[in-house]
Amino acid sequence: MFLIISTAWAVIALVLLIVAWRLASVGRTALHRNIMILLTVGAWIFILNYIFGWRYGGELGSFPRAYVPWMALHGSLGLVPLVGATCLVAGRLMTDRNRFSIHLNRHHKAYGRTFIVVWCFTHLGGIFNAIFLH
Repeated sequence: MFLIISTAWAVIALVLLIVAWRLASVGRTALHRNIMILLTVGAWIFILNYIFGWRYGGELGSFPRAYVPWMALHGSLGLVPLVGATCLVAGRLMTDRNRFSIHLNRHHKAYGRTFIVVWCFTHLGGIFNAIFLH
């Protein structure tokens, strides 16, 4: 069941990332912001569910030892845009309240363009995992 849900999440999140990017590029920032908040919260729910599933022996299954480096790379890279998106969302929600939010809001586009590339890669990696590793 987890495999189906995680694959569905990867596909939906990938589509929503592309939609959010497109909305930002045409100036529809309110809808972009709402989608990014949804994606960030959803990603944290997925990660926490995944971690607790491994820790407490859920239905996650196992994968061949040869894929451990790939899974480590995939997981590590996946945390970079997730933490980055969390910071960007926090910066937007705390607009001009401190140096952190001022910096993030000033450089929001540059960070966003970097994070979307890595985030799309990790979602594609999640789809790859579902198809080839499980």
